[in-house]
Amino acid sequence: MSAHSYHETLKHRGLQPFLWTQFLGAFNDNFFKFVVTMVAVHTAVNEAASGRNVSLVGIVFVAPFLLFSGYAGQLADAFSKRTVLVVTKSLEIVATGLSLFAFASGRLELLYAVLFLIAVQATFFSPAKYGILPEILPDSELSRANGILEMSTFAAIVAGTALGSV
Repeated sequence: MSAHSYHETLKHRGLQPFLWTQFLGAFNDNFFKFVVTMVAVHTAVNEAASGRNVSLVGIVFVAPFLLFSGYAGQLADAFSKRTVLVVTKSLEIVATGLSLFAFASGRLELLYAVLFLIAVQATFFSPAKYGILPEILPDSELSRANGILEMSTFAAIVAGTALGSV
């Protein structure tokens, strides 16, 4: 049994910036999804259209995970996980920039397209996110680091959803 603490695990070079990066990504994904959901509800002409729009938000957000997860895992194995993380985070910045245009245009279809792009980015980020931990930490720290990673991901999901409603 390891005598290390969470504090010592967090001291590993690069782990804290990595955790913040993934936290902010998960927060951004869920915040944006919730905001798009609210826009979809408010732009609907009736209750049936509102329900359809909300369902479409869910489908658009989940579809990339179902369609591309296998390819994302292959990509994370074929290339440096660090490179995959940097490229996918760069794509997140581009997609978030496009979201400003989509909001300014007021077109729900553009918001759906950007939501799809953000979900594609998250799909390709995830396998590299989990796969890089064994490359930056000793085996004795992996379970602890995975626990921190999961906790911060779920905290980001809750925070993004909660603040998206504001």
